[in-house]
Amino acid sequence: MRLNTAQRLALNIDSHIVIDAGAGTGKTSTIVHRVIEHYLTEDQRATRILPTPERPAKLSGGMITSPSSERTDLSEWGGLLPGEVVLLTFTNRAADEMRDRLRKDIAGLKPGPTGSNDSGRSDPRIRDEGFGEQLLTLIEDAPIGTIDSFLNRLVSPYHGHLGDALSRENLSDAGRAMLVESALNTLWRLPSSMSNIGQAVDAGLPANMASEILAARDRIASHYSGRWTAAKVLRSLVDKSVFIEEASRSLMEDGHFSPELLHQQIMSSINPAEIRQHTELVHSIFNRFCNIVKENSAVLALDGWPAQSRMACIDQLSANIPDDPWEQLVWLGHSLECTLNHGGYLKKTMSFLPYNNLPSDDWISGIGKVSSIKDATSKAHVKSGIKAVSDELKATWSSDSGQLILHFTKLSMFLDGTRPPASPETWKPSVTQLPDPLPERIDSRPESYGFSLEAEVRNLEDMYLVHHGFKGILQKLKERDEVHDFDDIQRLAGDLLLANCPSTCRAFYPMSLQKALDSISDSPWTDDHIYAALDELRRLEENPPLAGEAASDLGTIRNDLQFRFDLLKSIRRRYRAFIIDEAQDNSPLQWRLLSRLWGERRFEEGEVETPDTPWQPTVCYVGDVKQSIYAFRQAEVTGFLDYARQLMLVNDHEFSSVPALVRKPSLRRDSHGRDPRNAHALTIAKASEHMEKGGRDLVAWIPFNATDRNLPAPDEMEVNRRRRGMISLQVNYRTSGGLLRAMNEWWEDILDPRHRLFPAADFYATHQTLFANPDKQDDSGTLEWLCPLSSGGEMDPPTNLTDPLDPFGPGPPDSLERQAEMVALRVRSLIHGDSVRVRDSDGAWHLIDSDGRVEPSDIMILLPTRPNIRDIVIRHLRDQGIPAQADREGGLLDRPAVHALEGLLQFIAHPSSRHSAAWVARSPTIGMDDSQLQSYLGNSSRGENLLHRLLEHCTNERLRALVKRWIELSSCGRIIDLLEETIDHSDLLVGYHDPVSIQDVENFVEVVRDLSLEVGGDPIVLADRIRSLREDNPGAIEAVNTPPSDAVRVMTIHSAKGLEAKVVFLVDLFSNRQTNMTNENMNRLIVSPEMFSGNPKPWPGKGSPQSAVWNHVSWLHRARKSAEARRLLYVGATRAEERLVIVGSPKKTAWEDGNGLIVPCTYDKSLPQLGQMWMESLRQGSLRRAETGSPWIDENDVHDPQPLRTRGVRIFNPARMVSNGSIGGPQALDGILILDNPDCFDSEESVMTPLQRIERMDAAAKSSDKQSTQELLPRIDFLPRITLSPSRLPVFDECPRRQWYETRGGLIPGPIMQSNKPVQSTGMPNRVDPATFGTIFHRVLEIGLGNPGIDGQPSAPLLPSWTIQQDDRINDSETHHIVFNELLPPDADEARTTELVVKMAERVSSGPIGAMIRKEEVRGHSLEALRTEMPFHISIKVDTNEITRYRWSPDGNVPITRYHSAIVEMNGIIDLVICTVSSDGEAAIRAVDLKTEDAGSIDDDSATGLIETLDSEKIGPANDAESEMLTKHGLQLALYYRALKSIEDAKKTQGIPSRKVLPPAILVGVTGRLVEYSQEMLEEALKKLDALLERSAVMTLSSSVPLSIFERPSSEHIEICDICSSHSGKIPICGPQDN
Repeated sequence: MRLNTAQRLALNIDSHIVIDAGAGTGKTSTIVHRVIEHYLTEDQRATRILPTPERPAKLSGGMITSPSSERTDLSEWGGLLPGEVVLLTFTNRAADEMRDRLRKDIAGLKPGPTGSNDSGRSDPRIRDEGFGEQLLTLIEDAPIGTIDSFLNRLVSPYHGHLGDALSRENLSDAGRAMLVESALNTLWRLPSSMSNIGQAVDAGLPANMASEILAARDRIASHYSGRWTAAKVLRSLVDKSVFIEEASRSLMEDGHFSPELLHQQIMSSINPAEIRQHTELVHSIFNRFCNIVKENSAVLALDGWPAQSRMACIDQLSANIPDDPWEQLVWLGHSLECTLNHGGYLKKTMSFLPYNNLPSDDWISGIGKVSSIKDATSKAHVKSGIKAVSDELKATWSSDSGQLILHFTKLSMFLDGTRPPASPETWKPSVTQLPDPLPERIDSRPESYGFSLEAEVRNLEDMYLVHHGFKGILQKLKERDEVHDFDDIQRLAGDLLLANCPSTCRAFYPMSLQKALDSISDSPWTDDHIYAALDELRRLEENPPLAGEAASDLGTIRNDLQFRFDLLKSIRRRYRAFIIDEAQDNSPLQWRLLSRLWGERRFEEGEVETPDTPWQPTVCYVGDVKQSIYAFRQAEVTGFLDYARQLMLVNDHEFSSVPALVRKPSLRRDSHGRDPRNAHALTIAKASEHMEKGGRDLVAWIPFNATDRNLPAPDEMEVNRRRRGMISLQVNYRTSGGLLRAMNEWWEDILDPRHRLFPAADFYATHQTLFANPDKQDDSGTLEWLCPLSSGGEMDPPTNLTDPLDPFGPGPPDSLERQAEMVALRVRSLIHGDSVRVRDSDGAWHLIDSDGRVEPSDIMILLPTRPNIRDIVIRHLRDQGIPAQADREGGLLDRPAVHALEGLLQFIAHPSSRHSAAWVARSPTIGMDDSQLQSYLGNSSRGENLLHRLLEHCTNERLRALVKRWIELSSCGRIIDLLEETIDHSDLLVGYHDPVSIQDVENFVEVVRDLSLEVGGDPIVLADRIRSLREDNPGAIEAVNTPPSDAVRVMTIHSAKGLEAKVVFLVDLFSNRQTNMTNENMNRLIVSPEMFSGNPKPWPGKGSPQSAVWNHVSWLHRARKSAEARRLLYVGATRAEERLVIVGSPKKTAWEDGNGLIVPCTYDKSLPQLGQMWMESLRQGSLRRAETGSPWIDENDVHDPQPLRTRGVRIFNPARMVSNGSIGGPQALDGILILDNPDCFDSEESVMTPLQRIERMDAAAKSSDKQSTQELLPRIDFLPRITLSPSRLPVFDECPRRQWYETRGGLIPGPIMQSNKPVQSTGMPNRVDPATFGTIFHRVLEIGLGNPGIDGQPSAPLLPSWTIQQDDRINDSETHHIVFNELLPPDADEARTTELVVKMAERVSSGPIGAMIRKEEVRGHSLEALRTEMPFHISIKVDTNEITRYRWSPDGNVPITRYHSAIVEMNGIIDLVICTVSSDGEAAIRAVDLKTEDAGSIDDDSATGLIETLDSEKIGPANDAESEMLTKHGLQLALYYRALKSIEDAKKTQGIPSRKVLPPAILVGVTGRLVEYSQEMLEEALKKLDALLERSAVMTLSSSVPLSIFERPSSEHIEICDICSSHSGKIPICGPQDN
C-alpha cells in the first residue's frame, strides 16, 4: 500500500508526532513504516542528539543464513536497532499483529534502488543482503508489546534491587478474586482498639496510618448503615485503584484532603463566564421584578416591606452581583430560596413565584398577594408582569445552560452555610447540614439533610484511607503467597523509574526525603522531584539531627539514591524512540510511567552534547479520541489530548533551541516535513517509481499544506497543527464510499458540541470527516435496520413442549427475543444468499434481491453490553443452524455446564449436604426425576454420607461405576481426575452438547487446577473458594472461548476494537443498558479521573442525605458516560466494510395499514440511548439538507425546527425507504432496508424445541449402545518423551517416595507448611543462607573467571566464544559489588558475605583452576579454553519393560498405549567446562561442578571436614568428607559427563575432530581443590543414573504406581527424612519407618 500525504508526514522521525487516526485510516501501516524508518535512517533526530547505547555482540545462528561478508556490522550501524525502538499497543493481539507486519516488511527488504513490488522493497540505504535477516533476529527480542508487558520486562532484572523477592508465579484471575475477598475480610476483622494496633500492622496496614485507617473503616460502616453495604462500596473501589490515586493527587495537600482543593476541583468543571452570564440574566429579571413591585407599591407594599422578608432579600440581591464565581453561585442559591417554596429547588420542576406571588411561610413575602388587589385593571397588570417574570425565570433555569448552572448552584447551597440576606432567625434552609458524629436516627426525611464541605472532605479521606489500607493488606497476602499481578508490576515500575519514593526505601529514608520523592510534578518526564530530594538530603547532611534515626545512615542513603538515579538514566539511555499505539486508551498511571523514560539520560564523556529538550527520545503516539471506550479499564481520554498539547509545545521548543536539528543538512523546516525514505544521499530509484504519480512519492520534503487527489486542501489551522507535530489521517481504507459518507453525516451531529453536558470539559470527541480510499470511492455499501415490532402479546404462549416459542407470536412481546430472532433470520439469509422482502404501506410485499452469499466468518454481531442479549442471540443463531460463538461468555461460574460440575465439587467436599446431593442428582450427570430424588433423599438420615448412599439409587451399572469412581478418587484427593473423568464418561455434555459448554467445563477444570496449586488439593478448601467466588464476585472469572474460524463472531463493541468485517450488526441500540446509571447507584460509588465519591446512607430505609460531592461526581460520570456512549456507537459502526445493520426499535413500534411502520421517537437528553442518538443524527441531517419530505422529520420539525426534539413519531414506508431513505447527501446511500418482522424472510424451516433436542440425543445414545463394540487394542507409542530436572536426581536417588510425591502426587519441592526451625549454618552471614551464598559465588565465577585465550590453533576445533581472552576478575571487588547488587537480599550482612566471597575466590585462584588460567600445566594438561555456565540438552533412551497405559471407564479399564522404551530429556547448565590438551597432544574436555558447601567454615582454624584437605595434592578424594561429596553428587556429574560425551561422539560421527571426555570433577570452593572422579566411581554413578532414569520413566508413564510399593527409609537413614520437604514441614506426610 502506497502512503498518502498525511501518512508520509507521519513518517517524520525528526519530530515528535501525534497521529490522530480515524477509524480504518491505515494507522498500522503508518506505524510499521515509521518503525522501519527508525531502523534504516542513519541521520535522524535520535542519532544526531542522542548517544548510541550499548549494542549487542555479533549475531550468529538463528534466522541468519547470509555469510559474514553479506552482514552489516551492527555496532557501526548509524540507524536505530530494534532494541532501541519501543513499540507499544493496547492488546496482545494487536502487538502480535504489529510484530508480524514488521517481520513481513523487513523480510522483503533488500539492497537496490528505491522501489517496491509484490516480493518486497529495495532501498539504497541497505548495503548488505543479510541486513534484513539481522533485523529479523533482533526483532524477536525487541520491546514490542503491551504497556504491561513492557513494564514487566523493564522491571524483571531489578526485582532484588527493588526489594521484591522473585515470585513463584503470576496470580490467576481466580486467585486474585479470592485474595481480594480475603483482604476485605481481613480489613473488617481487625479490632479497632489501640491495644491491638500491632495486629493491624502485622496484617499489612502502614504503621503510621493504622489507627486512622481503622477509624475511617468504622466511620464508613456507620455512613453506609452496616458492614454489608460498606463492603460492597469498598469492593467496587478495588478495580478503580488508578483513578482513586489520580483523583486523590489533585485533592490532597501534605498527605490530607483539602477543602480548598476540593472546592477548586468542583469549580474547574465550569467556565466562570457562564456563571457570570447566568447571574447577570437572573439579576436583570430580579430588577424587573423589583421595578414591578415599586411601580405598584400602592397595591403591593404601601408601607414598604419588612427588613426580614423575601422581598427585602430580592431587593438586596438586585443591588449588586459578587465578582467571585463561587459567591455568584451562592447569590443564585439565595435567589432560588426567596422565589421558590421551601425545598422547591430540590424538585424536578421548579415553580417560581407560585400563583404569581412571592412564597410566604416562616419567611414572609413582605408584599401583598396579587389576589388581594381590588382594582381589576391593576390586578391584571401586576399579574401579567409577575407572570412574565416567573416564565422568564423558569425559561432561564430550564435551558441547557440553566440546568448546568442549577447543578452548581445546588452544590453551593449544600456546601456553603451562608444565610440568604433578610432571612429571619427562624428560617431553616431546605437542606440542613448534619452534625458530627452522625445521629443514630433523624426525625424527618434523609433528603432534608446534607454534608458540609468539611464532612465531604472527611468522607473522601475515609475512603482513600481504607483503600490504602486494603492495598497494604493485599500486598501482604501476595508476599505470603509469593505471587504477583500487573498491579505489582506497575508499582515496581514506578519505584524503578523514581516516579515516587521506592517502597523498599521507605523503611530507612527520612520522611522529608520520601515526601520530596513523592512530589512528582504534572510534567512527570522531569526529574525536579529527584533534585529536590537531593537538595533535602544535602540539608539533612548539614544538620543531621533533623534526619532523626536516619542521621547515622545519611551517607548510605545518598549513595543509594544516587545509584537509583544513575540506574534510571542508564535505563533511559537504552531507548531512543517510542511509538505508542491506541494511546487514547492509556491510563494516567501508564502515561506517567512511560513519560518517566523520556527525561534526561546518561551521557558519556566525548559523546554528543546533551540536547536542550524535555523529551530526549523521539516520541510518537497514535490514537483517536473518538475510539476511546475503555473507561471501565481506567483509560482516560483527556491524557491523549493533554500529551498532544505538550508534544506540540516540545516541538516548538526544539525547533528554536536544538541547533543540531536545523544544521545542514537540516532535519526540520518550518514549512515542510521530511520523508526519511527519500531524504538521504543515495537517492537512486527505479524508473517505475518515477512514473508513479509523477514521482511524488520520491519527494524528500512534503509541504505541510499538501493534500491528495479527491481531498480538500488543509485549512490554516490544520497546516499549523501539522507544523507542530499533529497529523490527522483522514483516508479510510475500510468502508465503502457511500456508507462512509452517510456515517460522516451521523457523526457530525452525534459528536456535535451541543450535546455536551459540561461544555468546558475536554473528555468529548469532535467530528472528523473521513474520505474513502479511491479504490472504494465509488462503492455504495448497504445500510439496514432490523426494526422489530413491539406490538402483539394478546394471547398466552403455547404450553406444549414440542411447539417452539415464537417471539412474534402469542405471549408478551420481548424486545431481546425479537431482536435475536430477526438477527438470526437475517444472518441466515445472508449466508445462503436468499432474497428478502419489504412491506409497502398498503400491505403489498416487494422482493429485494440478494447481493450474493456471505461467509459466516465475514459477519460480526456487536453488542453494547453482554448481559441478557448475548445468550439469546447465540441461541437463536444456533436454532437456525448458524455456527456462532461469543468471544467471552460472561461469568464462567454462571454457565450451565459449569454449574453442574461445581455441584459435583461441592458434593465431594460436603457428602452429607442434602443441598449438594440434590444439586448433583438433578444434574445431567445423574439425571434423577422427582420421584427418584424423593426416594434418594426422603429416607436418608441426618449426617449420612449421601455420596455412598447414591450408589444404592443409581439407575444402571454405568452410573454406579461412575459414582464408585467418585468415591475412589475423592478419597485420595484426585479432584482434577474426578472432574475430567466425569466430563468424559457422564451425560454432562449430552445435556449440554453445544461447543461452548465443552470449552466451559475445560476452563472450569483449569480454574480448579490453578486453585489447587495456590491453596492445595483439599476438596473442602477448593469447594469453599469456588463458592466464595460465585457468591461474592461471580464475574471475576470470565468464560473465554475460542470461536471456530468459520463462525459468526458475536462480541461486545469493546472487544471488536481494531477488528473489521464485511457485515456488521449493531444490536440492542434502543435500550438504556449501555447508558444507565443503575450499577453506580446500586454500588453507591462512582470513581472518575477527576473525583470519586460514595453515596452515604447512614440510616436504613429509603432515601439518603444530600451529598454535593456525590451529586457532582454523578453529573460528571453521566456526562462521561454519555460521551463514551457516542464514541462506542462510532467504534461499532465503523467496523463495517460493506454492510451495516442497525438492530432494535423503540417501545410501541407498530404497523398501521395505510401508513406503514409507526416508530415513536424519544430522546433522553441526559443519557440518550445509542439508537436515539442515531435517529436524531438522521433528523439533523434532513434538516441541514432541507428535506421537507424526509421520514426522519415530522410536521413540527418543518414548522419549528428545534435543535433537539425529545418527543415525536416517525412514519416509515419500508418499500419507499429502499430507494429514497434520506440517509445522506447526493453521494451517500440512496436508501435503507427496513425489516420489521419474520415475514420479511422466506423461511419454512421449523426450529427444534429443547425437549426435541434432548429426545434426539437420547435416541442417538440408545442407538449407539446397541451397536456392537470390538475390543480395543493399545497403540504402540514409540519413544514417548519425559522431562527431568538434573537438580532433582540426587534427591530422587536417595528416596523413591519423594520422587513419587513430586511425579505422581503433584507436590512442589518444599514443605507442606514451612517449619519455623532455624537453618543451622555456622559462620554464615545474617540473612544469607547457604543456597543464596552458593548462587552468589556461582555468579562471581560466571562473570569473573578469566580466560587466557589461545595462541595458535586449538588441538580440536572450538567456537570463538570459548577462546576469547578475558582477564581474571573473581578477586575484583567491583565484580563482587555487581553481584551483590543483583543477588544479595537488601537486609543481608554484606560485610560477612564479602569476607567469605573474597576468601573463596582466593582459594579458587590459588588452586588448580587458577593455575590453568595462568597457563600453567596441571596434572599433565594445559588449558586451551573454558566456558562458564554452559547450557546443555541431552536425550537418553531407556527401557520401560513394555508398560501398558490404561484409561478408566464405567465399562472397565481401556488399554490406551503400550511403551517399549522412552526418551528422558534433561536440560541443565554445567558450572564450568574446561578444554585441555595433554602433554602428548591429546585434546580433552572435562565437566567441573562448583560446590560451596561449608562456606561458613572457610576461615575456621580447626582443620576438619573439607577444610582438612586444604593443602592436599591428591587428584581424587583426600578424606571422607570429599568422598561423601563426590558420592552425593555422583548422578549429577555422571549426567554432565554423558552430556559432553554425546556432543563429542556426535562430532566424531560427522567426521569432525573431537575431544576425549575426561571424568568429571568437583571444584571445592572452601579449599579450591579440583577433585576428580575415578573411573570406577564414574562407572558406578553411570549405572545408578541409568537405573534412576528407567525408574523415572516407569513412574511417569504407568497408569498406576501406588506409593505403597516404595518403602519408607529405615531409621538408620533418618537424615534423609530430616532434610526432606515431605517430612520437615509442620504437616509431615511422610517419614522414616519407625515414625
